[in-house]
Amino acid sequence: MRNQIKIIGILITTLLCAPLVARDAGDNEEQKTVQPLAERTEKDRQISRTLAQTCRTEAGQAPTMVVVKPGRFLMGSPDDENGRSDDEGPQHEVTIPKPFAISRCEITVEQFKQFVQDSHYQTTAEESGKGCYVWDSDKKQAEQLPERNWKNPGFEQSADHPVVCVSWDDAQAYAAWLSRRIGATYRLPTEAEWEYAARAGTTAARYYRDDQQCDYANGAGQEAKSIAASAWTLAECADGHVYTAPVASYAENHFGLFDMLGNVWEWTQDCWHDNYRDAPRDGSAWLEKDSGDCDRRVVRGGSWFYKPRSLRSAFRGRFIADGANVIQGFRIARDF
Repeated sequence: MRNQIKIIGILITTLLCAPLVARDAGDNEEQKTVQPLAERTEKDRQISRTLAQTCRTEAGQAPTMVVVKPGRFLMGSPDDENGRSDDEGPQHEVTIPKPFAISRCEITVEQFKQFVQDSHYQTTAEESGKGCYVWDSDKKQAEQLPERNWKNPGFEQSADHPVVCVSWDDAQAYAAWLSRRIGATYRLPTEAEWEYAARAGTTAARYYRDDQQCDYANGAGQEAKSIAASAWTLAECADGHVYTAPVASYAENHFGLFDMLGNVWEWTQDCWHDNYRDAPRDGSAWLEKDSGDCDRRVVRGGSWFYKPRSLRSAFRGRFIADGANVIQGFRIARDF
């Protein structure tokens, strides 16, 4: 069934002949709990390669979007989940009341470059003169360097890599530009929408089986020994990339979304709250209400820099909204 769903989604994407919205075939099926993804077959890999091609858009095209149907899910983690933090609770039911679309992949260097060239935009890292936080693999510490920004993060990136060193403000500017250009409403996903899309019907810690990390996510694997501090906990496998990987280098989740865990942290719309007490249950963004700290915004998904404990669907982080970091990027959502 999983292969059939993906094949139908591929065919629909081909028929659309444009990556504005790639309808997910799961959109027509009843939402139900599904098992985490396991070891892939060669047929699965071929499907992944075909889907991955839809993330590489041409100039003037919007990023490929996947339609996500409404539904209910348990947000946060249960008390007994391995690696759980207190800010992931209390676990609570959330209803996503209407369909929305989310980009199949993280926004790439090339897609961000089109925005910068069209709008003559300067990122906060460039405009402030403060630059971007990077990881110094010799000193084994993070430092902010004025010369580092999305064009020069300190490691090699191609056009298909996820853009990094972009602040929450930069992501908002990109979404506003794309909305004007396409004539639709693009925005950052809410934290609830992000987790709903990441889980893709699963209720376990990850949308893949715990022993399959390097097939599904770019985290800190054995390849990171060359840059790792002594206290790092590395995955037992190697994923082939020390820093960022081109988007869709790893397998997709049940919704056909790539890199929901690992590669780069992703900005959400929400302000930071220390836990989910009084959190909205309708999928909306949680902003200033209930003492929200809007100078810091919620980020999700972990990154190439993070240990397996952090690559979980419920894992939360927060970054300063105008800050830039080599572990931070974003994907976008779209209203209907």
